[in-house]
Amino acid sequence: MPSAPQYVRVGPTADDGEEVSLLEILDNVLNSGVVIQGSIVLSLAGVDLVYLGLNVVLTSVETALRSIETNENARLKRFPRK
Repeated sequence: MPSAPQYVRVGPTADDGEEVSLLEILDNVLNSGVVIQGSIVLSLAGVDLVYLGLNVVLTSVETALRSIETNENARLKRFPRK
């Protein structure tokens, strides 16, 4: 038996009482894309021992291809091929 959908309150919708499902949030994130960047440095006595860097791009393939196409069209308008 399937479980009931999970809901979270986000942004402006939290004030007006509307509930947003996790699926709707995921759909919005994949349609617009998200970039997550972070870093951690482990040091001992002022000496950096370990550096961990994180760069994550989360988007759908369709959104990424659309973005590439838009950028390519803009570049071709600025520098047309002869």
